[in-house]
Amino acid sequence: MPRIHVLPPGLVNQIAAGEVVERPASIVKELVENALDAGATAIGVDVEEGGLALVRVADDGSGMDRDDALLALERHATSKLRDAQGLAAIGTMGFRGEAVPAIASVSRFRLDTSPGDDGAGTRVELEGGVLGEVAPVARPRGTTVEVRDLFFNTPARRKFMRAASTEAGHVSEAVIRLALARPDVGFTLRSGGRLVLGARAGGGLADRAGQALGREAHRHLLPVDARRGDVRVHGLVCSPDHSEATGRALYLFVNGRYVRDRSAAHAVLRAFAGTLPPGRHPAGVLFVELPLDRVDVNVHPQKLEVRFAEGREVFDALFHTVAGALRTAPWLRARPQAAPAGDGVPGGAGGEAAPVPVPVAGEEAAEVLAWARAARPPEGSGATLVQPAPGAWATGRLAFPIAPAPDAGPDAAPRPEGYFAGLRYVGQHARTYLLCEAPGGTLVVIDQHASHERMLFHRLREAFRARRIPVQPFLLPQVVTLPPAAARALESGLAELGRLGFDAEPFGGEAFAVKGAPAALAGVDLTALLTDLGSQLAEVERGSAVDDAFHDLLATMACHAAVRANQDVSPEEARALLDGLDAIDFKARCPHGRPVVFELSLADLERRVGRR
Repeated sequence: MPRIHVLPPGLVNQIAAGEVVERPASIVKELVENALDAGATAIGVDVEEGGLALVRVADDGSGMDRDDALLALERHATSKLRDAQGLAAIGTMGFRGEAVPAIASVSRFRLDTSPGDDGAGTRVELEGGVLGEVAPVARPRGTTVEVRDLFFNTPARRKFMRAASTEAGHVSEAVIRLALARPDVGFTLRSGGRLVLGARAGGGLADRAGQALGREAHRHLLPVDARRGDVRVHGLVCSPDHSEATGRALYLFVNGRYVRDRSAAHAVLRAFAGTLPPGRHPAGVLFVELPLDRVDVNVHPQKLEVRFAEGREVFDALFHTVAGALRTAPWLRARPQAAPAGDGVPGGAGGEAAPVPVPVAGEEAAEVLAWARAARPPEGSGATLVQPAPGAWATGRLAFPIAPAPDAGPDAAPRPEGYFAGLRYVGQHARTYLLCEAPGGTLVVIDQHASHERMLFHRLREAFRARRIPVQPFLLPQVVTLPPAAARALESGLAELGRLGFDAEPFGGEAFAVKGAPAALAGVDLTALLTDLGSQLAEVERGSAVDDAFHDLLATMACHAAVRANQDVSPEEARALLDGLDAIDFKARCPHGRPVVFELSLADLERRVGRR
């Protein structure tokens, strides 16, 4: 007896179903993708018992005649692929020709389809993959597929299905992904007779994103669109004011196909670095478009993963596009001066004046380079930089420019325009918060540590990118002793430490002689700072991982150097901090993701004290 034999077609189809049909949501995905490839403009999905009892997908696409309907039930029969050359440039959602026969092999299956407008169609029925009735049927142009009693003939598979409510949730997620990919197509989803999703055609991506991400996320959406080489990235992301506990709220599409790609998701997460608290993830809907021959979609049975010819170009495009959009987004909004109002309410009878977006400043290259080269503010700014004398590291002063006083005279440089420059400084609360008044009466509360940390981080980062971090040399080296683990990490990471602006060398045991440090870190506790930097370096590997960690290293440096909570800040220093914030990006968040500013409108304040 031969040991090797050919499997019967029915068993082959059931094996294929094990790869393609993971759960009812897989069936919905495959059938809706077929409808999209058929040019449908309206697609309706109905499920019962989470899809275990019934999945019905109806569309108004091109439909099929009798011969094509029968051929569609054969394995590897498809209208979407002709030859090997076409396999290298797949532009359709499906192409293998396995899904329909695999689904039919594990269900009671019925197909109604019509290719024309005369109402003449074809019905094909199968049970467990065995062909049954083939008969004419009256129906308009398009196709309806009914899948009943999933896995009725493979009870071992059926017992691994989850509760109906869980499976219904997976179906809903599958339809949402497809609806996001095609805002030009109308979608409806009913589960147990209840309308779960209704998305009209042509409503726009923002409407679809609101349905997918929720009402709260919708008001934080920011458009993203840029091209980098052959790769275009466009879509919507939520501002850092809205984040999620997991990465599931980030929808990534490659040439219109939803994919799971760890590297691409990491690129987006890196673009948000320093704006989200630890453990939080960005939300959004992003589309990556690139030439078809530069992406392989034939690497996963359910087509959920892809392989890029040049993965780095996709990573870079995602990172730079999203980071650029976040950097120039109007996170903070200024309100115009209120006109006199007869009822005493700023902004007139209608209440508070409407917010006017103020674009956030970009990469302020001239100011950054001047600071990086000379450790002083640009000439003509009327500002002076508080620096330690050589060898005197602990000054206790703030390391940012002091702005000219309001009565500095007619020759004083004007303050920069922007949200923070337009605030009237009122005073310091609890030696931690700066209280300000915005035009229109809004109370603005600014965390002095978080805001100063963001400004220092911005300047350190820009100088680091320019490879010109200004270093303050010491007259006498300062010897610091670190914990053993941190000392070992710093000893092997002296090159990285040098890139950060530290001139240090081993001094025996766990000690280091520090000959110089970044000028912006005046007053910092070197032992505490180097201990933290050593601990961070110990957690990453050499090479590219260290490059990824430099954001965190710079953020740690800024945190140590920034003014602390419970520390006095003079009005001049507060004014300088406010004016300086307008010249940096991501100003609404510290580099660790905490909010910098909080607003309480005059209307809200008056409601709370019972004045309205």
